[in-house]
Amino acid sequence: MSIPMLRLLAIAVLGVALVACGTKAQDPPFSVNGRPISVALYQSIVATEQHKFERTGSQVNWHSASGQRRLASIESFVIRELVRDAVLEQLATQRGIAITPADLEQSLATAEAAFGGPVAFEQNLEQVGIARSEFSSLLRYRILETRLTQQGGVSKGAIDTAVQRAHVVATIGPCAVNRPYPACLTPN
Repeated sequence: MSIPMLRLLAIAVLGVALVACGTKAQDPPFSVNGRPISVALYQSIVATEQHKFERTGSQVNWHSASGQRRLASIESFVIRELVRDAVLEQLATQRGIAITPADLEQSLATAEAAFGGPVAFEQNLEQVGIARSEFSSLLRYRILETRLTQQGGVSKGAIDTAVQRAHVVATIGPCAVNRPYPACLTPN
């Protein structure tokens, strides 16, 4: 190989190396304190909330201006809840607090009994438009919050502060367009 050809090859290799150095792993579209949050879960909960709103008898065109405002409100609510749940999970992990499958099953059984049994419980979930798995997830976070405050010595105020201080990256829903979290969210 001639010297000009080697020089050209070296320049090409150097160029590829510089381009590779300039690229970084893509950030997830939704994360809390560096831990990714499932976008599929977010989308599922948003869809459930939309269906719950429709079940109230309200007719809504989700593509109209008012429908888009309602959707932004739902998406903001879901993002807030998922951020809070992620922070609860992180605080519980730091303190060694966990919810076992048996703990969750016991709490689900208690909820079923409170509604008059498994059939009545399932009917109530269906009426409000929530799947059993989603209810189970929500219940798990409420149990975590209770254990954090009772066993972990964390006050509700400290949880709220941790949520406010969390580093949130959100490029979904109302946060998808040029507005950083939390400014992208609609007011409560």
